[in-house]
Order: sequence, then structure tokens, then C-alpha cells
Amino acid sequence: MTHLLAHLVLLPLALWAVLQVLDFRAASNVVAWFVAGLLLHDLLVLPAYSVLDRAAARVRVAGVAAVNHVRVPAGLTLLTGAVYLPALTSRGDGDFRYLTGVAPEGYLGRWLLFVAGLWLVSALWLALRVARA
Repeated sequence: MTHLLAHLVLLPLALWAVLQVLDFRAASNVVAWFVAGLLLHDLLVLPAYSVLDRAAARVRVAGVAAVNHVRVPAGLTLLTGAVYLPALTSRGDGDFRYLTGVAPEGYLGRWLLFVAGLWLVSALWLALRVARA
């Protein structure tokens, strides 16, 4: 219990230190990401995908466990989608152009190709495992 209380006290202090040292122009975005990470992921998303993962662990394709063939591409799809969400939705175009001097174009198409490639490789790998079994 003491460990949890120490983290609850020190996390805002660490956040304040990061914001003071780096003096972000859009510090509210950083705070929003922390809040979203704490509230949305830990309270809503984690229990949901834990239940789905336990259900998927029971699924077999021709006697071969298929859970990792769904788990890995789904996890990487969600991770890259969350990281690149502003670029994918074109909400961060102004900031991206300001910081890099390059116009952000084609992120959505490249991300969709990446995701399709992940799922294709996973499906082919599962097919190979089923064929061997």
C-alpha cells in the first residue's frame, strides 16, 4: 500500500518536473496523454482486452493455437495507431510542418499497408503451422 501511495504522490511531481524542464508549448497535450493512459487504458481497455485474450486463447485452428496470430498483429496495430494518431487523422499537420519543415502526406496509406502486411504475415504463418500439423 505504501508503494502505491508513493507512486500516486511522486507521479504528479515527476510530471511537473518534466513540464518545467522542457517548457512545452503544448503542455496540456502531455497531461491529456497521461490522463488518457491512466484512465482509459488501465480502467477500460485493459480489462476489455484481457477478457478477449482469455476467450481467444481457447480458439484452435486445426488443432493449432491461433491466439498469438491475432494477439501480435492486433497489438502492433493498436500501438502504431495510437502513436501516429495525429498524423493518421491529419490533426497534427501544422505542428509537424513547423517542427520538420516537411509536409506530412501519406501517413494513413502507409499505416494501412503496414497493418495489412502484419495481418498477412500472421495469416501465412498460421497457415504454415496448420499445414505442418
